[in-house]
Amino acid sequence: MSAALSALLAALVILSALVSCGRESRPTAESTGDNAGDSSAVTEPVETARLTADVPAADYNGYTFKILTCGNWGADWTEIYEFTADELNGEALNDAVYARNMAIEERFNIDINELHHMGTTGATGKGKDFIQRSVAAGDNAYDLVLMGTYDAADLAAGGYLLEMNTEVPHIDLTKPWWDQKALVDLALGGRNYYITGDITMIDNECTFCLLFNKRLIEDYGLDDPYKHVLEGSWTIDEFVGMASGISVDVDGDGEFTDADKYGYCIWHEAMRGMVSACGGRFCSVNSDGELELTFNTERNINMLTKFMALAYDRTTSYSIYHSPDSIEKMFANDQVLFYSRYLCIIKKYRNMETDFGILPYPKYDEIQDDYYSSVSPYGCSFICMPTVLEDADMSGAVLESMACESMYTVTGAYYDITLQGKILRDEESSEMLDIILGSRIFDLGWIYGVGNYHTELLKLFYNSSYDFASMYQKNEAAALAKIAEINETFTG
Repeated sequence: MSAALSALLAALVILSALVSCGRESRPTAESTGDNAGDSSAVTEPVETARLTADVPAADYNGYTFKILTCGNWGADWTEIYEFTADELNGEALNDAVYARNMAIEERFNIDINELHHMGTTGATGKGKDFIQRSVAAGDNAYDLVLMGTYDAADLAAGGYLLEMNTEVPHIDLTKPWWDQKALVDLALGGRNYYITGDITMIDNECTFCLLFNKRLIEDYGLDDPYKHVLEGSWTIDEFVGMASGISVDVDGDGEFTDADKYGYCIWHEAMRGMVSACGGRFCSVNSDGELELTFNTERNINMLTKFMALAYDRTTSYSIYHSPDSIEKMFANDQVLFYSRYLCIIKKYRNMETDFGILPYPKYDEIQDDYYSSVSPYGCSFICMPTVLEDADMSGAVLESMACESMYTVTGAYYDITLQGKILRDEESSEMLDIILGSRIFDLGWIYGVGNYHTELLKLFYNSSYDFASMYQKNEAAALAKIAEINETFTG
């Protein structure tokens, strides 16, 4: 028996033991469909036959399979390397990546090599430059790419990427290891040039959530937020009401500083998250596959106005506006009831003494069918393929097989063990995670910076301004011109 195969078998034994302790159910397109409005309906584990990728056997003679990974968030923040695990170390996620990689390497006789540039390229254009230079040179430098959102979108518009459904062999986007909601949200003209699914964890890390301090809930005799979520009554009014009642000038100096207690600690992107939370979008894709401007609606404005009243009250909400360095520490020090950030932040509180929980962003009202969670384009990265490849057949076969294998290894470790077993502290948080990851929105208007509204909205926050109408009108012409350009590119 080869040393590589022995290591693989050892990894699989360890991993299967770990994953068997967790649940095998995950949010899927089916679990967030017709019954999505009933957020109390938690999917029960279902025993199903193990699926396999419909990919023919192949031997690539020890080929070094090069995966370029680029994005804004590095491993120092996410604690994740998507495609690198040099050895088994007892950490579930590392060992899952190792097992997944070893299985694929054995199956195709390849050597997976991650060219890691995460944390340095997401919003700088450097990731895009790698692909543009490779295409111009025709050097087939990369066999698979994980690219920062903004760069992936620009590369797709510039003709540097293959369409994943029709131009990459062996890819079946109907399979459950591909994120079906993302495929719908990100398709223009019915085409998907960048995708996500079980093969990558960064999209989960970038999903918006709320954290809450259980001790403060108990100390102030507040309702259980979990109960509101499961009953469908976790609304913007309920959230604002709970956050507005606990602020204290702890040191009695007559000013609210990072020494005091607050109902809410806000990361500025929550302004964008509230648009998604009420089911709104900067832009939507219509039935013809074209982008439309849908930001200026009464519902979006009402949601934002209610949220602004909370966020702009500097005696109730502490924010990046005050100090970007204090907000993480304040939540750990029991100074904040609610804290809005991304799922990635949960790991930072693994040693927090006080118990905490996670929640989805609130609904607009109880009539709203479901809770909706944003995925931050700034931090996210997507799977894509450059138009120049050493062997498109090989790239497609390896990608599809790796995505399938990830559903049974990496996702299990990330979802069931790392979050639900090691960091989250109660069964309810696991239910909340189901809801958060099962109802996400990928907003192309935000991704393509239509009208620069995603930035202009933050300027309202920085200036404590409610003047949505002027902001919208000032940028509307540019937004419509950008949409026309995008539609001409993808559907013209």
